[in-house]
Amino acid sequence: MGSCCSREKRTMTSSGQRRSDRPSIVLTRMDQQKLLRLLQDLQATNVDTDCLLREEIDRADIISDAAAWNSAVRLGCEVKFVEHAIPHVRRGRLVLPDEAKTAHCISVLSSIGTALIGLGPGQSIRWSEHGRERSLAVLEVRSSGASTLPQSRAQRGGDADGVGDRRH
Repeated sequence: MGSCCSREKRTMTSSGQRRSDRPSIVLTRMDQQKLLRLLQDLQATNVDTDCLLREEIDRADIISDAAAWNSAVRLGCEVKFVEHAIPHVRRGRLVLPDEAKTAHCISVLSSIGTALIGLGPGQSIRWSEHGRERSLAVLEVRSSGASTLPQSRAQRGGDADGVGDRRH
């Protein structure tokens, strides 16, 4: 775990033990490699989000690329979730930043995308962003070919959470 972030919640204690303030997450080996390459190629455009993603990669358990698509949020999957501060269900496809230019795509470098990566259905996560507490819960995960997800009002125009063509 690097020293690039100064966040209120840390994933690991100073002795290297995992803390229970974040849910356990999983990444496929392929997603881990893609995300590490992405972070290497980035210039520090959003240090907080980039560091949060690095922390999530570092703390994830690595699973087979062949694991069931609905077991955890991974790159390319469709996810249905609720951000607790917003009273409606949101849907989108988790993608790399260069793929987030279309409607209902969520960049993995956005705060929402980074929070979603590796979570399974029924899991929740909380984090602090710019002094504001945020939380979300994953309701469903599907392979991107399983269905066509309808767009929510926020997703049609994109928003500051990396949905559409913006990168937060």
